[in-house]
Amino acid sequence: MQMKLKIGLVMIALTASGCTNTAIQATATERTLCRVWGESLPTRSRKDTTETQKQIGEAYADFAAACPDYLGLFP
Repeated sequence: MQMKLKIGLVMIALTASGCTNTAIQATATERTLCRVWGESLPTRSRKDTTETQKQIGEAYADFAAACPDYLGLFP
């Protein structure tokens, strides 16, 4: 649930950034949001439960869809 909240907040911020008049501000905002989100992605462990593995996979998929230029940030 916490990851879905983060995703929602990022999407709101990205949408709000579209209200600015310059593409430079929106691009800088996008870069910052994607970087911060990517750096906060959970890491995987061999001891993860099946549910945890599923949740991490969903978090990675959401990030990949929203920030395709930042896939190198996957832990």
